[in-house]
Parts: sequence; structure tokens; C-alpha cells
Amino acid sequence: MPSSSHTSSGLPELTQPSISPYKLAVLLVLLAIIGIMLVTSFASSDEAHERNIWQNELNLIADSRAADVEAWLNGHFRDLTELASNPSLQLYLTELETAKTTTTSHGPAIEDPAQAVYLRNLLLVTADRLGFENKTSDALKSVHANVHKPAGTGLVIIDNSGKVLVSTDGLPALDAALAVKVEQAPKGQASLIDMFASPEGEIHIGFVLPIYPIQGDSVASQQIGKLVGIKTVNDDFFKLLQHPGTIDKALEAVLVRKEGENVIYLSQQKDTQKEAAAVPLSTRFLLSTPDLDAAYALSNPGVFASKIDRQSRRVLMTSRAIAGSPWVLLLHIDRDQAFAESDSRRSKMVSIMVLALIAIIASVWGAWWYGTSRRAMLLSLQTGRLAAHSVAQEKLLRLVTDNQPEPIFIADQKNVVRFANEKAAKLFNIHATDVVGKDLTALLGQAAAAEYSEASKSALTFGKSLAHTHRVGEETHQRLIRSEHIPLSHIPIDSLPFPSPGVLVVDQDITQIVAERERRARTLNQLIETLVRMVDERDPYAANHSSSVALVAREVATGMGLERNLIETAETAGRLMNIGKIVVPSKILTKRDALAEDEIQAIRDSLSRSVTLLEGIEFDGPVVETLRQAAERYDGTGPLKLKGEDILVTARIIAVSNSFIGMISPRSYRAAISIEQATTMMLANIDTQFDRRVVVALINFIENKQGKEMLSQLSIKKVG
Repeated sequence: MPSSSHTSSGLPELTQPSISPYKLAVLLVLLAIIGIMLVTSFASSDEAHERNIWQNELNLIADSRAADVEAWLNGHFRDLTELASNPSLQLYLTELETAKTTTTSHGPAIEDPAQAVYLRNLLLVTADRLGFENKTSDALKSVHANVHKPAGTGLVIIDNSGKVLVSTDGLPALDAALAVKVEQAPKGQASLIDMFASPEGEIHIGFVLPIYPIQGDSVASQQIGKLVGIKTVNDDFFKLLQHPGTIDKALEAVLVRKEGENVIYLSQQKDTQKEAAAVPLSTRFLLSTPDLDAAYALSNPGVFASKIDRQSRRVLMTSRAIAGSPWVLLLHIDRDQAFAESDSRRSKMVSIMVLALIAIIASVWGAWWYGTSRRAMLLSLQTGRLAAHSVAQEKLLRLVTDNQPEPIFIADQKNVVRFANEKAAKLFNIHATDVVGKDLTALLGQAAAAEYSEASKSALTFGKSLAHTHRVGEETHQRLIRSEHIPLSHIPIDSLPFPSPGVLVVDQDITQIVAERERRARTLNQLIETLVRMVDERDPYAANHSSSVALVAREVATGMGLERNLIETAETAGRLMNIGKIVVPSKILTKRDALAEDEIQAIRDSLSRSVTLLEGIEFDGPVVETLRQAAERYDGTGPLKLKGEDILVTARIIAVSNSFIGMISPRSYRAAISIEQATTMMLANIDTQFDRRVVVALINFIENKQGKEMLSQLSIKKVG
């Protein structure tokens, strides 16, 4: 230890360094290693951030380009399917097939019947409209001209044997290779003839659509021919790979496909080493080429990665499989060009950080070498100020917490209390200064401590605040406590090692709050019972109808697995649904003869009057809205025109329960029906008047949940 003396202020005056040169060298080496690790970590993190930005941007562009390519393919299939399904085409082709195969006593059928002329004209117009002719066909100017100019593109109709029946001028016949491709197209399915190079060097693509008889089924066995379309793939298609507004020359989208053990590039590719771009279908690589982005795209479509492109450049790439084709859209960008700005910025930042690290190491060395007693004294003074500041902060924290009305304490993972305010100290029945370091079990007892311990353990496990309610005290004087457990990654106390996880616990006595809530619930139930009795006294023939509906509604809602709040809402709505009958004249309610139309309407209107009477009363659930929608029909023909799931589930339950109880209950003007008859009528009205799931839950209650026994005990017609 270094020798020291004391100044008049009482602070120690250091006379020599407090660390040996060897230890200082080790410290500086460790500092350098840590600094280099931090710099490397920063560079990696910054590069990863930039990579994520490019990943998001490339994914957006890839999704956009893939969607346009798929739309191009789907549009051609859609237009050609529409042509193949043309009733006139189906009819004329059927007749043409018949004419082709029919021979009469006068000789063979005519070679160019009117049907063939019509079909040829239809193909010519469609080919021109959809771009299956390289340019507007001369035949469109004189559709009867019998002059063909082979171009390898156009539309053609062939029979099931592969014979050409009708075609446009650009495709008078199918060459052998194309005929094989058409023959290989699955029967009864729309098929794509993938891109291929014509003898003239043009890139073509084909579509094969089945044709069925006009009165037949669209099945392979009834196919009478095929519609074949061959089209030149030109710049209009390849421009779909260019993202609108993108001017970054390093960004490129190409189409690739697998062919044997090779990957074939279907579209033009940029070549940084040549002025001209590589033509489609002219570039291929082995799938086994190490780190080739195109090969990776074929085996992992949709995955973002850093790979090597065909020119051996590092690229950032992503891909998308094109639905309905063997193609994969590959989108990549030169990594060095994409990261040029960020690499420059990162290089500068790394340089600055390295220089800062060198400066820090030099400063440490200088501080050690030139350290004096005065600097040591200043450090000591500063440390004293920090300590005083820490003490002041602790006093402020205690002042704030001691003035809170609730007990507040902090316990670590082992349930040792590390801080407690005055209210918590009173809870522990110990002085606040003596609480720290005590175990919860010693302070509260084993049973009470277990309540806090389990809740705190759960809060730390899941890493989020947790509320726990428990009872304390003797059975005759119990209090209800709600404790909030807030997990802390580290307890902010200087004497504890870092990290020291713990839990901040705040207690709240909710005994009076819960008691008041229960009192309100009892008052509301008493009010409901009073109102229901008033209705029952005015309508003796429907006495206990509301309670019966409430019982069934509760059982049905429980059987459907609804939340407790919705179950209670359905039950309360059932009990209150007939409150509106208070304003219905008693002579109508007790009338034994058949009711007149206006009397029936008065009873129906009682439900809406119930809503009017109950509006403004605060319930825990949507009771009033349930009653408002209870008259709705599941098919949307009710008074509010709500349909299906737009109707509250509690309202759908009330509608089923009310109708069922009404059927099995006698009235002054009619007798009751049996449960079996009622359920049959309910089933007959599912998906029109009633929700199927609610009716099934009702029948399950009756058949499997002792529903018949429960209903037989109600004050309604005995059933069973």
C-alpha cells in the first residue's frame, strides 16, 4: 500500500501511484481488447442495420415485381380461358369436328366450312388484341384472305389427335418440337409452355387451354380440342422486372428456372464488363456453383441472403417463386455499391473510435504517470460529492415512498427485503431501518409470505407486471389485498452486485372497494327481481317466463364457452326482456281468446319498450344492446337488418332461449307444445331465424346437461 499523509482538511494526500507498472500494463491491454471488441461490435451492428434496411427494400421490390409478372401470366390465362369457353367457339368446334369426320354418299365433308371461317376470324381478332401477332395481321384487313405468313406466333385450335383445325396466319402449323410440348400438356388443364428460343432466335412462350363441348362437363374425358397460344416475349414483358422509379444501376431483377443440373437465366442480364446485356436463355450455370445467387434462389425462394452473382460479385439478394410457372424472380444488388455510403461512414466512425480508444489509453497512462496528490484529492472530493448525492437520492426516494398510502417494498429473488417504506414496516411490525436484509417468511409468516413469493416468481419469470389478490387476517376480520408485482432487472442499491434482479411490490387494500361492488351487484339484482315480479303479477300466464329464459340463456352461453361477463349479460338480459310489458294493458296479457293483430303488435313492441325503460342504467355488460338486437334474425331480415355475426352473440342466445321457452309454455290464447316439438321447430329455422351454434348448444343442454329435468322444475307446463 502507498504511504499517505493528511491535509488540514482531513482528506488523505496520495504521494505515489496506487498501482504497479505491471498491473497498469495488464489493465491497458484489457482496455485495448475491450475497446477493439466494442468497435468491432459497433461495426457489425451498423452493418447489420444497413443490411436490414436493404432486406426490407429488396423484399418490397421483389413482391411488387413478382406480383406484376404473375398478373401478366394470369391475365393471359384468363383471356385465353375466356376465348376457350366462348359458346360459339365450343359449338362451332363441335360441328367442325363432326363435319371433319362425317362422310356422305356425295364424298367427304367440305374442307373449309363456315364454322372454320368464323373460328379463324375469332382467333385473328383475339390474337391481335392480346398481342399474339408480332404486328397487326394483314388478315384483319381482309379476314377471308387465305395467305399465311409463318412467324411462329399466334393462336391455333387443334383436335385431340394433335391436328391443326384452325389457326392465325402467324402459326399455320406446329413444328415437331412445339407439337411435342403441346402433346405433353396435361389433358383437361390449363398449361404453360415455358420460354423457348425459336429457330429465328426469338423468345417465345406458350399457353395451352382445354376446349370442352358446349353442353358437356369441364372434365378431361370430354375435352374436344385445345386452344394453343404462342407469343413473343419482348421488352413489354421484361420491363415488368424494372421497378418503377428505380434508377440504381446496381439493382437487377431477372427470371431464372431449373433445367436438369443447370440454372437458366430467362431474361436479359446486365454485364458490367460488356456494354451489351446478355440475351435471354443464353446464360446458364451449374446448380452446384458455390454461393451462386440464382442457384440459392431456386432452392430457397423468398429467403434474403448475401451471395455471389454470375459475375462473381458480392450481392444482396432475395427471390420470389412465380405462381403457375417454374420461374423464380431473382432480385439482387451489388453489395459494395449498395453499402458504399454506409461503408465510408462506418470506416470513418471506426477510425474515430480507434483514435478515441488510443486517446483513452494514453490518458490512462498519463493519469497514472502524472498523477499527483492534488488530483487524488480532487477525485476523493468528487467521490464524496457522488456519495452525498447518492445519499440524497435515497433520502428523496424514502421521503416519496413514506408519504404513499400503500405499503411498498423491494425483495430479491431469494425473498430477502432490500427496501421498505414506513407503511410496509408497519405491515411487517418492525422498524423501517431493521427491515432490510430480513426474509419475507420471517417478517410475514410462511402462509402470507408464500402468497407474495409465488406472485413475485411469476412476475420475474414472464418479465412483466402481475397483479395478485389474496386475503389476510382472521376469518372473521379478513381483508382483501391486491398486490402489484413489478419485475426489476436490477435493484438500484449500491451494495448489491450487478445484476441483482428483484420485484417491487405495492399493496392496496381493496376490501371496501370489493364490498361496495358486491353491494351494488346485490342492489341491482334486487331491483331486477322487483321489476320481474311486477311483470309476472300483471301477466300470470307468462309468470316466470323471464327467469326461465334467463336460466336457459345462462346454460347455453356456458355451453358455448363464452366469457363470464357475456354469460352474466345473457342471463341479465333474459330476466329483463319482459320489463316492457308493464305498459301493455292487463286485458291483453290475460285475454283467453285469440289476440287481434294490434294486440299481438303491442306485445311484440314490449321488447323495444324494455330497451327504452332500461337505457341509462349502467350494467357490467351490453345488456341494453342485447335486448335491442334480440328481435334480429340471423339471415338479416329483422327490424335492424343486422345479419349473422354482426348480431351480438348474447342477443342471438336470447332470441333462441325466448322462442324456445315461449313454445313450451302455455299462454292464455294457446296451449304449450312438447320439448321435442319445440326443438324440431328450432332446427327448422337455423341459419334463417336462429344461429346454428346457439341452437346446437340449446339441444346439447337439453339432451346432455339435464336440461329436461331443470325445465320440468320451472313454473311452466310440465314437459318431458
